Amino acid sequence: MKGVGLKISWRRIALLVVAGVFLLWGAKVSYSLIKWKAYLWAPHYVSSLIFDQKGDRVIPDSQRHLLFLMCDHYEPGFGDEGVRRNLKWLAKFRPISEKHRDSAGNRFQYTWFYAYDHKNEPVLKALAEMTRDGYGEVEFHWHHPPADNQTFPPMLEEAVAWFQTHGLLMTSGEKPETRFAFIHGNWALDGSQARCGVTRELAILFRHGCYADFTFSTIGTASQPRRVNSIYYAQETDEPKSYDDGIPAAVGQKISDRFMIFQGPSSISWTGDLEYGAVESDPLPSRKRINAWMDANIHVRGRPEWMFIKVFSHGIQSERDILDKHLTLMLSHIENICKERQISLHYVTAREAYNIVKAAEDGMEGNPELYRNYRIPPPLVKAKSKEK
Repeated sequence: MKGVGLKISWRRIALLVVAGVFLLWGAKVSYSLIKWKAYLWAPHYVSSLIFDQKGDRVIPDSQRHLLFLMCDHYEPGFGDEGVRRNLKWLAKFRPISEKHRDSAGNRFQYTWFYAYDHKNEPVLKALAEMTRDGYGEVEFHWHHPPADNQTFPPMLEEAVAWFQTHGLLMTSGEKPETRFAFIHGNWALDGSQARCGVTRELAILFRHGCYADFTFSTIGTASQPRRVNSIYYAQETDEPKSYDDGIPAAVGQKISDRFMIFQGPSSISWTGDLEYGAVESDPLPSRKRINAWMDANIHVRGRPEWMFIKVFSHGIQSERDILDKHLTLMLSHIENICKERQISLHYVTAREAYNIVKAAEDGMEGNPELYRNYRIPPPLVKAKSKEK
């Protein structure tokens, strides 16, 4: 009888251990979901896993193209110290860009979303030189002061004009036009947080030449839209956060009167770990994370063979961990994964990614390399370099 009792007690202990592990797992996942405000985005995330891939062709890896873009919330700082930090960062970046080439032989391209509120003339000049030399392109980042729908437009015009003194945020060609991509400081686009105050921001930006927003994902903040892993068009309203949902970009669906939202990858693992496309000191990039970015499968509907990965970084703040070590490791991982799977890799800027999306919408197919300048020409500063 004692042996039977011992057997039963061990069984109970085993059940208690299993139950305890399950409860700890449930607590961890629940904590992650609450911390990252999953009620905003999890419903669409789950539904997209079930429904969004329906109708898309199954594409063998040998016919797939990966469009990789890195958008930096670039904030080197003010005065002489900002100039020093910028020059130091750029000096480290050049050899990394030269070393890493895509399937067409293009060097790694960067997009510096330079913070206008830093407004450091020598910094912008150096970034314009990097653009002219073909290392990437400069776009518009702004932690703008409190404003409203009436005061914001003249503020925006003044900011854009400052960039344009260096041939940035305007196109080359016979008739240069103001065209730029945007990342909102503090992730407060369209009045989604009180610090912004501009509830018609999408329409104002669009009217002044902004072709797309590259702010998201912002999982964990109130500004995170319900739609994830998508390239879509938001319809402006008088209410804050008009971009909460919209019309996904699709082949044959030509939309020219709405603001494009270009998202990076988001996902949640069975352990409750979140992926939101950040390349920072925490979380560091890894081969596992790159596979998660690819699994997000962000593409124009009807063109699944062109897959986009947009990641973001704060390059200056993460310099020691990212630029000094993990950027080149991340790029090597991406290149090796693409070689192993026979996927064609393309390093693109934000502008080039937008152009390739528009080409897909127009029914273009084949090699996306042909469509880097499909709608919006290179910035004026690049044309000036050719003239020299």
